[in-house]
Amino acid sequence: MKRPPAPPLSGLLLLDKPAGRTSHDVVRWVRRELGFRRVGHAGTLDPFATGLLPCLVGPATRLLQYLHGWPKAYVGIVVLGAESPTGDLEGMAGTSFPSVPTPPAAAVRAAEKRLRGSYLQQPPAFSAKKIGGMRAHELARRGYEAPLSPVPVSVHRLRLSRVPGGRLLLAAEVSSGTYLRSLARDLGRLLGTGAYLETLRRTGIGPLRVRQALRPDWSAGFPGLAGRLIDLERIPLRIPAVLLDAAGLRRFSQGRPVPGPPGAVLGAVRALDPAGRLAGIGAVDERGDLSPRTVLGEADLPAEGGAGSWRVAPADPGC
Repeated sequence: MKRPPAPPLSGLLLLDKPAGRTSHDVVRWVRRELGFRRVGHAGTLDPFATGLLPCLVGPATRLLQYLHGWPKAYVGIVVLGAESPTGDLEGMAGTSFPSVPTPPAAAVRAAEKRLRGSYLQQPPAFSAKKIGGMRAHELARRGYEAPLSPVPVSVHRLRLSRVPGGRLLLAAEVSSGTYLRSLARDLGRLLGTGAYLETLRRTGIGPLRVRQALRPDWSAGFPGLAGRLIDLERIPLRIPAVLLDAAGLRRFSQGRPVPGPPGAVLGAVRALDPAGRLAGIGAVDERGDLSPRTVLGEADLPAEGGAGSWRVAPADPGC
């Protein structure tokens, strides 16, 4: 008797990216270790930066859009005294300048206050923004000045601490799409000293924390990596869960709406199959109809009559 094919790998992997590697280097490492091509990351880190890089594997890659919008937390060191073309230490290679005195605490607090909140931020010239089909950093390295438009960002929290050597310790929580290199550049301009990032470490994305992450071993590999995948149901999407019956699961997996009780829940929901596994993400309207938005797989169920139904899950299985 022929065995049914093994289910594809699927889930979330939290990795601690080291300095000197690109985010895509980490994705390639995951693909190599798992022997599986379908891997994507939720939030690029610059090569000089370290810290949390969530990777989604298999059908879970369809959830990337829900992780991308989460706020991101960072710590880093800002060097005062010069402005870097890249906004970080890389752009200062071979350059020396005298250290500047650390500005008075009052000046630092005033700059900190100015940089909090929501506003338009000018992306750095060396960024992954696309202009005419090319990345801005590719144009910048060729000597072209890329006309980048300011983008809306939010700096939810920002704390600057004065440390010796003309440096500031930075701790921030920012919206997705905020450039910390631009934040350091703008800080230097407010202080009148110039500034760039010497180090940067991402400590969190939404409810995920770097202390939960694995450090890739580039030489020895990680034979048990598949066992470290976080199941779909345990990815903390922080939206309500509803439970589909068998007929409702079939309709949902086929992209058709599933009726349910009006007023029980409204808006985005996690749709669970009868066994409590994540079938996808949907949206419930005022009539109680659950419409699929992201379907994670085709339900292998016998044909059943009726439109099926859903109900609010009795317990939230998220981590």
